[in-house]
Amino acid sequence: MNLDNIKILLYDISQFEILEIIDNSEKHRGHTGVENSSTMLTHVEIRILNKNNLNKIDIHRTIHKKLDSVFKFGLHSLEIKISNR
Repeated sequence: MNLDNIKILLYDISQFEILEIIDNSEKHRGHTGVENSSTMLTHVEIRILNKNNLNKIDIHRTIHKKLDSVFKFGLHSLEIKISNR
């Protein structure tokens, strides 16, 4: 699993704009919970533009639902940063 896979899974979201998807895994290498991970992609940050002023919890739910398979594959942490402009 890599960032391109995540981009493909999130591609059809139209309610908000995905500005950037960042792999922060290297910053957390060796931390508890990922020290024996078989995947290289463990920590991802997604930056969102909330152009339709959606509820933040709805944005989180949408993204988590789309990335369910990535979590099952070994994604440990997802940070979602939401901007309204």
